[in-house]
Amino acid sequence: MEWSISAKVFTYWFIAVVIGLAFFRKETFSYNMTFDRRRMILLGVSLLIVIFNAVIYTNSTFDGGRPLDIATVIVFTVGNGIAETFLFYAAFVIGEKLAGLVTKNAWALFTAGFVGFMIYSGFIHALFWLDFLPEHINQSSPLKPLFMPTQIMIAGSWALSFFWYRDLPSVFVLHGLVDLTMVLNVKFSLFG
Repeated sequence: MEWSISAKVFTYWFIAVVIGLAFFRKETFSYNMTFDRRRMILLGVSLLIVIFNAVIYTNSTFDGGRPLDIATVIVFTVGNGIAETFLFYAAFVIGEKLAGLVTKNAWALFTAGFVGFMIYSGFIHALFWLDFLPEHINQSSPLKPLFMPTQIMIAGSWALSFFWYRDLPSVFVLHGLVDLTMVLNVKFSLFG
């Protein structure tokens, strides 16, 4: 019996939340209250990047005439915003720990974590999400070339948030906003 795409998504999220709560319980339920200038700038820049991404994504995609499924909008925004953030950070920590075996240099640790984050992100989008989402890319959009650089900026700001502050809750929200932009523009259904 073949699994439906929806069953695969919910299973993926379940596994992600189990991993996240096993490894990031402290970071998930206790918010780092250090709000120095660097963190305030990072959060502001992260939000600006997410807004810039929304403009690019909105102008580089189409919905194919599909109706908006409000249940999917809510469930996907919250579910994927939390679940996938856990897995991005698990990949970050793996890279960070592997680099920690040979160096204590902070930028080497960050770089290794960021590479792990990016490898996982590319892997899951190429092997999972592209099969799930209906056709939605507007190949003729003049903004399309800005998509990947913007995704790298998003990943970089989220990686710094975690590296410097172990901040998951803020990134849950930021990731949810990215997912909200996507689901409002692509208009797919988890339940159909």
